[in-house]
Amino acid sequence: MPEVLTMLEEAGFKPVEHYYSAVNDLTFIDAEPERLKQPRYVDLLRLTIRRPTKLNLLRAVAYPLVKLIPSLRMLLVIVSKKYAESSTKTIERWG
Repeated sequence: MPEVLTMLEEAGFKPVEHYYSAVNDLTFIDAEPERLKQPRYVDLLRLTIRRPTKLNLLRAVAYPLVKLIPSLRMLLVIVSKKYAESSTKTIERWG
């Protein structure tokens, strides 16, 4: 996290808030549209049996591990503000 905050500061952003957020990833590959409405782990298993793509197999195996140990899969959430860089202006004092 400190490396990302340093990169943002060097790019001209001021971090306001930062934290880790857990990911709940039940995205199905090659699923029917009605299966995408309310994704459940049981649906992922059914889909993996019907269409055993590499990604579906990996998600079916990894999902229980991620639920047991949430720190395996987290997102960095950083809220920051872009601050204006200083610029020089010429001011004529004597007219």
